[in-house]
Amino acid sequence: MERREIKRTAKKLLKGNWKVAILNLIIISVLTGAISQGIFTLIGSGSSLTMLDSVMQGNLDNSTMAVKPTITASLLTSLVSILVSFISGLLNAGYAWNILDMVDGAKLSIEGMFQTFKKERIFKTTGLIVVMTILITLWSLLLIIPGIIKSYSYSQALNIMKDNPSISIMEALDQSRKMMKGNKWKFFLLQLSFLWWYIVPLVLFGLFTLGSIQTINARLEANPNEGIVVILGFLLAFLAILLFVILISFYIEPYRVTSQQVFYRLLSDGDAFNIEHPTTHKKDDNQYNEDYEGKQLDDVDF
Repeated sequence: MERREIKRTAKKLLKGNWKVAILNLIIISVLTGAISQGIFTLIGSGSSLTMLDSVMQGNLDNSTMAVKPTITASLLTSLVSILVSFISGLLNAGYAWNILDMVDGAKLSIEGMFQTFKKERIFKTTGLIVVMTILITLWSLLLIIPGIIKSYSYSQALNIMKDNPSISIMEALDQSRKMMKGNKWKFFLLQLSFLWWYIVPLVLFGLFTLGSIQTINARLEANPNEGIVVILGFLLAFLAILLFVILISFYIEPYRVTSQQVFYRLLSDGDAFNIEHPTTHKKDDNQYNEDYEGKQLDDVDF
């Protein structure tokens, strides 16, 4: 199946599922932001109380105030960032798995997005995400290109684990590597066909800004107040473009993920995959999670 056919198939599959697909993206964004903010708030409160207690006890000298909180805050910030990234990884993996269920004939559901958090899934899925991150990072330390290549080699490991929950982490990575042999370039081109939606507006704005630097400098020299107005205008334009990119992502991301999951199902099933008659792939082997069957949101109003 050619790239255009894959994308056309993805659009066809999303008919009747767009609302839930977009709602799930909003839920991921809100949850990730809320978890991150909540943890940082707790850490901030804890640090403040600790410092206040030390001051009352007379145990806090100037050097402690200047150094210790900074080092502690940096470590805690790093740990929180890592924790939030793994939670986000689980949510995004669940989103992709939910889309894969849709490719196999189910309707999207909110509950299906959290299937990676089930007790029989969460530890192995988290382990796979951790191992993939470590391996790709190590390859990237050599050069950027090997890291990118390995990220494509391991790109289907989570889907393979979805299809076969009993598979080991290393087996999933190995099967993904074999599956993507000779297909990495096709997958890259498929992804690239969506990335331009994000890249082109920002690149055009960047080029426009670079071409206007002399004009801005001239305005600042001639009239500082007028120059500031021009800079504010550019800032507002950048925020408008950023808002456009964020809004368009709610259309592009479900479309992109669905196309990627169609690509995976073509690799895993080959000619047996039929968009006209989708089936719950290996349903008896838990590829489609029966816990979510019948819980879809057919009518979600915005």
